[in-house]
Amino acid sequence: MFSSIRTKLTLWYSAVLALVLITFALLFYFLIDQTVKQSVDDSLEDASDSLITRLQNAPDFSDASMQTVLNDFRFQYTVFVIYDKDFSIIAASPRLIGDPKLKFPSFNISTEEIPKPMLQNSFSGEASFYTFDTRAKTAVRFFIERPKIHSREFNVATMRPLTIQFALLSNIRLIFFAGIPFALIFSSIGGYYLAMKSLEPVRRMGEKVSFITSQNLNERLPASQQNDELDQLAAIFNKMLTRLEGSFDLQRRFMADASHEFRTPLAIMRGEAEVSLQKDERTEDEYRESLEVIRQEGVRLSHIVEDLLTLARADAEQYKINPSTFYLDEVVTETARSLRTLIQGRNIKLSVEADENLMFHGDESLIRRLLIILLDNAIKYSDDGGKISLSCAETDSDYEITVSNSGSFIPENEQTRAFERFYRADKVRSRRNDYQLGTGAGLGLSIGTWIAKVHDGSLSLKRSDENKTSFMVSLPKP
Repeated sequence: MFSSIRTKLTLWYSAVLALVLITFALLFYFLIDQTVKQSVDDSLEDASDSLITRLQNAPDFSDASMQTVLNDFRFQYTVFVIYDKDFSIIAASPRLIGDPKLKFPSFNISTEEIPKPMLQNSFSGEASFYTFDTRAKTAVRFFIERPKIHSREFNVATMRPLTIQFALLSNIRLIFFAGIPFALIFSSIGGYYLAMKSLEPVRRMGEKVSFITSQNLNERLPASQQNDELDQLAAIFNKMLTRLEGSFDLQRRFMADASHEFRTPLAIMRGEAEVSLQKDERTEDEYRESLEVIRQEGVRLSHIVEDLLTLARADAEQYKINPSTFYLDEVVTETARSLRTLIQGRNIKLSVEADENLMFHGDESLIRRLLIILLDNAIKYSDDGGKISLSCAETDSDYEITVSNSGSFIPENEQTRAFERFYRADKVRSRRNDYQLGTGAGLGLSIGTWIAKVHDGSLSLKRSDENKTSFMVSLPKP
């Protein structure tokens, strides 16, 4: 249950709301508590000042007149006691005279209940506030100050119960203790409902995606056109489905082309074998010729399998790269020299131009293979008597290797597919029996692109028209 996103969102929402409510309640309670205390203190101070003013204005000042003033002086929920310097009571509110108990709602006190240490601390001359509990457990706020009245010093104590204030604070606590849980319960229910409604589109997306298989990758998730986070998620899923659809289409085309490439040499080998077996008597030359055909097709199959294995390892990033430092211009020159025997008898002119001392760090065998692939294609698609040029030049940031040939070219509408696997620009061209380096299966440029990429470079079709076809390799300088 707790693994549900709806539940987690609700719990997080409730926890945050609880923290906010509790923090607000504590701050509000603290503010009310301080406000109530300050209000009581201000009231006591005002009452004390009013009494002192009344005493100072008394026409006949004496201890008896002080009691007379107190008899007539009224202040709501407030009582007064006037002391001399010897802790003796000179005058007190009527409810304290002759009655050891002061009786009005929630306030019962006698003068004996006033703590003596508090009085002693209060006689320092400074006005002070204190709080103490009576024997009836009633909290009392106590204020005492030492005024001079007609040149005599007195200690005037002013008191009032905190019953009403404590009741107010108790009610506030009760409201918080009862209200916050109810608020959390109702908000959690509402939060769970909102989370469920918010995640409903995600659930529908999940149901839609669960029905998408390799057979219906053309389907897409619907969007509400509101450009919110869910629309963005749907767009990401749709882009992923588009990539998967393209990958599956490429895989199907790859399997179909691979099957076709395997079928042709296998059919030739099977046909040669069946013809040889059908004849009772064949000469040695005839057997030798049939075996040579089978051998050539077997070599071609081996090259196709090797190229497919290379691409499979490259796709899985499991091909082991053996980097070393070498001169790129020397590799270019040596590769071109090793392939000159392939153009003998065809009157093809091969020219090589390479800048000197081009230091490069990479896999030398892969770079040679890349050059062989490009020269292989150039020789294959050059007419007899054509021209092939190979150049290697240094620029400010990289090395550029260019292979150009005259003859067959790639149509403009197919140039973007030149690097696809099993693509051949001229599928009706007859394979040359005297040319065995390439497989003729259309895998060379795919392998070449991968080789350039693992060296942080690129392979691109620079030009292809009736006059010339040029491929360029860009490799970064060390």
